[in-house]
Amino acid sequence: MRLKGYNVYSDSDVEDGCQSPDLPNDVPKGYLAVYVGPELRRFIIPTSYLSDPLFKVLLEKVEEEFGFDHSGGLTIPCEIETFKYLLNCMEHHQKL
Repeated sequence: MRLKGYNVYSDSDVEDGCQSPDLPNDVPKGYLAVYVGPELRRFIIPTSYLSDPLFKVLLEKVEEEFGFDHSGGLTIPCEIETFKYLLNCMEHHQKL
């Protein structure tokens, strides 16, 4: 998936490997890995999305579900298709 000059992708976009989700060594500078849905699909997103109002609301939902004391990566408790829709909304919002 490509959004506003950023390469945003999930692990399903590339061939599965034996890489541990706890040690993301393929995340470029300026990006972060998030894990989405019950399947914990990994997405690499720009860190600029952290300041987007829509993403902030999503992070509030994460806090409600997991709290601040959560081990592992940033987990987003929503359906994968919903997360993809939110990514598209954030891309559109950043273009304005």
